[in-house]
Amino acid sequence: MDFEVTFQQGGFIEFEETGMYPRHILFYSRKLKRNWRFKMIGETQSGVLKLNKISAYRYVFSTDLSCKIQAIGEGDSEWYEPEYIVNEMRD
Repeated sequence: MDFEVTFQQGGFIEFEETGMYPRHILFYSRKLKRNWRFKMIGETQSGVLKLNKISAYRYVFSTDLSCKIQAIGEGDSEWYEPEYIVNEMRD
């Protein structure tokens, strides 16, 4: 798998409206030429990455910058851990 994962924190516009800095998880696959972006709700989050409205991958992400991704299909594959996760702080 060729996923790049970014944990993005901050953003002034939403901070002005809510008083809290937003946190997002960004996934990118060069092979699939596809991006996914999810709002981080708690300390650990799990979900599904879809391709053409069909669940293709499962993920589990934690704010301690650990992430696992698994392809969904016949006989579900092993969990993949990205080599690195980018931690991005925004104003």
